[in-house]
Amino acid sequence: MFVDTLMGSHVFSRYSKHILLVTLCMLPIIGWGSHHAYDSRDNSVLGWLPERSPVTQAYQDFLQDFGPDETILISWNGCTLDNPSLEKLAERVEERQARAASGLLPRWFASVTTGTRLRDQIIDVADVDERHATERLLGALVGQDNQTTCCVVTLFPLDDASKQEAYTWIHNAAVELSGQSHDRIRLTGDAVIGVAIDIENQRTTATWSNLAMCIALLVACLTLGSLRLGVMVIAVAGMCSVSLEALIYFSGTSMNMLVTLVPVVTFVLSISAGVHLVSYWADEVKRHGTKDAPSVAVSIGWQPGSIAMLTTVLGMLSLCVSQVRPVWQFGLFGALGASLSFLIVFSVLPALLQVFPPRSVVTKQVSPWRGFTQWIRRLVSHYRLSLGLCVGALIIGCIGLYRIHTEVRPARFLPAQSHWIKDLQWFNTHITPFQTVDAVLVFNEPHTGLGDRAALTQEAHIRLALLTDTRGVISAATFLPDDILGFADRGQVRSVIRRGVIDGRLRRNMKMLMRTEMVADSNGQQLWRISLRVANFTAHKQQELEKAIQQVVARAVDFLDVDAPDEIICTGGVPLVIAAQRELLQSLLKSFAIAFVTIVAVLSIFLQSPIAGAVAMIPNILPPVCVFGVLGWLGRPLDVGGMMTASVALGISVDDTAHLLTWYKRSGKQHPGPIVQHIDHALVRSAVPIVRTSLILGLAFAVFAFCDFQPISQFGYLLASLLGMALVGDLVFLPALLAGPTGRLFGRDMQQTHPCNNAHHTG
Repeated sequence: MFVDTLMGSHVFSRYSKHILLVTLCMLPIIGWGSHHAYDSRDNSVLGWLPERSPVTQAYQDFLQDFGPDETILISWNGCTLDNPSLEKLAERVEERQARAASGLLPRWFASVTTGTRLRDQIIDVADVDERHATERLLGALVGQDNQTTCCVVTLFPLDDASKQEAYTWIHNAAVELSGQSHDRIRLTGDAVIGVAIDIENQRTTATWSNLAMCIALLVACLTLGSLRLGVMVIAVAGMCSVSLEALIYFSGTSMNMLVTLVPVVTFVLSISAGVHLVSYWADEVKRHGTKDAPSVAVSIGWQPGSIAMLTTVLGMLSLCVSQVRPVWQFGLFGALGASLSFLIVFSVLPALLQVFPPRSVVTKQVSPWRGFTQWIRRLVSHYRLSLGLCVGALIIGCIGLYRIHTEVRPARFLPAQSHWIKDLQWFNTHITPFQTVDAVLVFNEPHTGLGDRAALTQEAHIRLALLTDTRGVISAATFLPDDILGFADRGQVRSVIRRGVIDGRLRRNMKMLMRTEMVADSNGQQLWRISLRVANFTAHKQQELEKAIQQVVARAVDFLDVDAPDEIICTGGVPLVIAAQRELLQSLLKSFAIAFVTIVAVLSIFLQSPIAGAVAMIPNILPPVCVFGVLGWLGRPLDVGGMMTASVALGISVDDTAHLLTWYKRSGKQHPGPIVQHIDHALVRSAVPIVRTSLILGLAFAVFAFCDFQPISQFGYLLASLLGMALVGDLVFLPALLAGPTGRLFGRDMQQTHPCNNAHHTG
């Protein structure tokens, strides 16, 4: 084989310094790319689904017809309809808009309004008094006290950096003009939540990743028994991680909350490969000395390492079937990271071991892991009990999987005690929720029947306001006079003269209605918008609301005896998030199924038996089935961070499985004998590296469980749990399968013998 040829030529004894020199020359480029990788960020959930998705297309059409939809809501205690500071804030925004329009400043703001402005507009156009005008805005932009209101600023589509600048500018302007302190200004809205996610994500990455790195280094040094070895493994893993960051930057991809996890995953995979390679090196030092040990270690470890790399790449690529953009980006770059980590670990790490070999490992004669290894080997004699417990855990976990559900509600990602959530709750209590669902009534004829459409919109408006989770409604009916809204023949003989008068008045008011963005003309159609402020929204409630909107409009049509809309579209930011949530769960199941099938195929080729490949995968599905099953039993939702852990854990678990089976097969070919002897030999050679990998990574990622940013927190504690279960799968479940009747599937030249009859082999 090519690698064996390289080992025979002692490539690392000859070229290690050259490899390290080339690596050193590459570091400035890698470092520059890694430093700039986070310059472009995009954490908006609204862009997760592809443009070809029907839900996304409906939302894009909605934005094209009614204008930008991403908002910032600003208020404070004492921000009432008659507060002059509110109007000053709106004017300050308009001043900046004017300067941006002249090219002096970046364009951030598309429009601005306040509860006061809308109230005055209703008084002027609808010819109602102040009290009735205020009542029309209750739950939409005015609180239930009939006084508290806010300023609403709509943003153009912006990247995360510009959005954060716009948020900071508005916050500072509100502080200056209101006389309130920074912590007393209340800001929320989908744009604010997006900024909050970006800030919390950066803070988590900066703080907790460094802490996890320190813990990984400490545990690596302790478990490997050498400071130099620990530093080498962590340094090479760190290089793999920053190399991938540079690759992401040079590809032009914007960072988001999932793509930022890919360098962490690459670090994980590199640690796993590095620990196994160092273990091979330490064993070969005693036989071949420090000069030949790196080449021999590579020749031994390249096959299981390449199988682990290939299966991990396939597992990651399976995520590319998802329509959720950050998920398929995670899968694509995760596959690249797995390939990159294999190349760097199997070139740079042996070169470091060749040039800077730790002396302490060479002289060490007694392994501190001897007692643990003997205990693991003794478990083989109780393989029936191990099989029973593991199969039982699989069954219980599978039942729990039916109860699992996903949630990608952006506000849920944020720390519960943060000012972001407190401001959101303040708006929910004092004014309105920021979440909106828009029902758009589509009429193919834009110029006739305007009075009927106004009456239908009003009737649907009133009925939708009575739904349980609706806090406020705004539509064209909010701005029109009562005598126009009250017109509908309700089955009586229609008055042609009255119809003409009402339609004429509506035509004269049409420009005003279009300025309010409640009515629009599009491609020969007329669109009447009803915007609902909703609270406590979930995927189940989304489906219920869509049905309710259809039913409400149908009943209103029957009640008024008017023409029904040609189409009713339910759209907005909330439905888009719910669609992403639904796609997330489907992606999880689909990608895991694809990963399972493709990895079984690779293992089948490696083991030269399709049945053996399938059996070898059973211990690898134990971790995700059990951990996610427990999540289902507890009723805990799975978010985007947690979803990614299944593929990562599968890669680590298959990595350990490949190394254990490699030693098992080699033992069977070199020393024909009873199966328990080959299991014993495989555990002696691979159990300690497997445990080292799990300890280093498990303890490092357990740290993330304590952070406040939900996706990273769930990623951390689920990955730590999965790594713990992967230990059980590889060191308990897999040896039990090998010791039982299925063991004969893994090698025709291995004699099948019951473990209990060979107890002397397990000592």
